[in-house]
Amino acid sequence: MSTTGLYLAFDIGAASGAKLALFNQSSSSLVPPEICAEEYNEEFDRFAGDLAAGADKMLISLGKARKDLAGIGIASAGILDSKGGFKLFHNRPQYNGYNLRRALEKEFGVPAAIANDADAGGLAEWSVLGLELLYWVFGGGWGGTWIDKTGEIRYPSTDWDGRDESLHYSNEPGYAIGIHLWRLRSLFSEVNASFELFERQLADDPDLPSDSMTGPGGNSDTMRAEVILSGPGRCRLFRAVVGNDDFYENFLDIHERKELTDPAVAGAHISKLSRMRVEAAVNTDRLYGKILAEATRFLLKQAEADGLLPGTPICLGGKPSYALPYFGPSTQRVLGKTGFLNYMRPSVIDERGSNANLVGAAELARRAARR
Repeated sequence: MSTTGLYLAFDIGAASGAKLALFNQSSSSLVPPEICAEEYNEEFDRFAGDLAAGADKMLISLGKARKDLAGIGIASAGILDSKGGFKLFHNRPQYNGYNLRRALEKEFGVPAAIANDADAGGLAEWSVLGLELLYWVFGGGWGGTWIDKTGEIRYPSTDWDGRDESLHYSNEPGYAIGIHLWRLRSLFSEVNASFELFERQLADDPDLPSDSMTGPGGNSDTMRAEVILSGPGRCRLFRAVVGNDDFYENFLDIHERKELTDPAVAGAHISKLSRMRVEAAVNTDRLYGKILAEATRFLLKQAEADGLLPGTPICLGGKPSYALPYFGPSTQRVLGKTGFLNYMRPSVIDERGSNANLVGAAELARRAARR
């Protein structure tokens, strides 16, 4: 095993594209992260081989070799089993049952560790802050993790049996938390928006799975939080708040107006409108914040019953979290009024311009090397 302390970190995304970085004891990578697999091969063995080839290329570019490695860390989308195998990997379901951790350990001859990417992001925050925290990442959904003060992941979703009741709210908040429809109707009415219009738009959204209109456990009286509290969710809210009013278009150019239909890029334009105090965007973010506070209160009550310290900070990552200045004040006001003093802040890793998944994977690699 290496005595130089170099660590490979992989970030296996939900779609195609895996990133790679090389670290030492610092939380900053030695060179900028690189794409080591633009497309995931249909065969698991060739996919693992692509990752190894990318690592060798990076090592050679730095004048290093495999013998210089001390450990490998992997942050991966999807649900894993407790031994490090893929259990629920949506993009390549044929990978399910294969163990990437073991494959890379065998290939490189050094210890490896793997964790869900939200868990890895939380470990990245902990590696800098060194205190108990909740880490939430907003993207296509709303994922999260609870890291205790010793750096342990509380309630990971490994070995999930597929039942909503088996998920801890801190680990899969967007998926596991259901918000009552009557409460949503009330919150929509506070900003003069139609929840019924929102429901109709959801029913017509081809990108949503068929069960999105029901909450956890198939409860028809609730809706999964991540339908709203995600990047696409903020875009959906905006369309419902706007309704037939196109006044906001006066503040956008033709390209920006077209991009408002694409959840992947619409967030920046909604934020632009919020900065300009356009009523539809301001009401969208006010509503987003109130719904987030509703889900957060539920999560905190349950987590504090399981030992979460009152006032634990909440670190937000992912592109939608850049809109925290717009929806955050609404969330904090509601939480404060109900007695919760937890404060939300941007991810320290994001603030540094680093990739939280890769920094967390490097922390996993260091822990693997110490085993």
